[in-house]
Amino acid sequence: MGAARQDFRVTEIPAYMPCGSGEHLYLWIEKEGRSSQDVTKAVEKAFNVKEIHVGCAGKKDVNAITRQWISVQTPEDGKEAIEALNDYGWMRVLDVSRHTNKLRMGHLRGNRFAVNLYDVTASDQEIAQACDALSRDGFLNYFGKQRFGFDGSNVAQGIRILSGGRASHQMKKLYVSALQSAIFNLTIARRYRAHGLDVLEGDVLQKHNAGCFVCTDPETDQARALNGEVTVTHALPGKKVMHGSGYTETLESSVIHDLFTYWAARSSEGEPEFSSLSRLADGTRRPMWIRAENIQFVRKSVNDISIEFVLPAGCYATVFLRHLCGASFTR
Repeated sequence: MGAARQDFRVTEIPAYMPCGSGEHLYLWIEKEGRSSQDVTKAVEKAFNVKEIHVGCAGKKDVNAITRQWISVQTPEDGKEAIEALNDYGWMRVLDVSRHTNKLRMGHLRGNRFAVNLYDVTASDQEIAQACDALSRDGFLNYFGKQRFGFDGSNVAQGIRILSGGRASHQMKKLYVSALQSAIFNLTIARRYRAHGLDVLEGDVLQKHNAGCFVCTDPETDQARALNGEVTVTHALPGKKVMHGSGYTETLESSVIHDLFTYWAARSSEGEPEFSSLSRLADGTRRPMWIRAENIQFVRKSVNDISIEFVLPAGCYATVFLRHLCGASFTR
């Protein structure tokens, strides 16, 4: 089962709507076949502003048709700049408003996806059962492979940055973020093989739409996890990340150690220093397990379906679709 660009649509669900006044112009844009970085550069050029004056709440897929808000700090009405953006052909400005603050990463509730799937052999009943399970029970919250660059090159560059490699500020952030994401994926894979969805003493748990705490009562928190009140998290490592204890702390440290040792054994560049990662990245916690919402599908023909679903911010539709379709899903 696969999807082309025209068959993959993403619509951002904002954390808030622009209030209509303020120094930041908000652009509701649709793009196709380009990265969020391409959008940012185009906005910088059209409005003649620096990178720091442009904001977005999340990066969107390249191989898709996507809609999202972009903010730009400017006193101008932006009419000529918007015309220039529309002239690109791959981007359209659909709406304009104003707000009092810049859009920053994470200022969104989630994303709504609409995907066409082809060569579907499962029956409607089988698809409905799989959708119910993903909505009720959830799935492992891996970062999608697009996070890591072609053949994992962004991860390799991230490790090189820790070893003193050079890059622009923006690319350095991209590479280090890819490395953090790879560490997270390795961590939850190892954790799931060893303990499944069990809540363990020392886990850092996140309350639904709230903060994190360290588990001291696994039996109680296991029941809360099954009800969706809390979820196990693992680290995107950095200087400000909250740490667990016991197995969780040991696991997260050992994954980093093993990855860096593996790199050093197969590279002439030496083993990177974890302290460099702490210096370059703040770090955060990410849920190990998530649930999809509002899953609906329609049979378009004998072997084709259209499916819509909502995922929290930072979660990958391709990961959801791989859980739904299995290894048969390709893009």
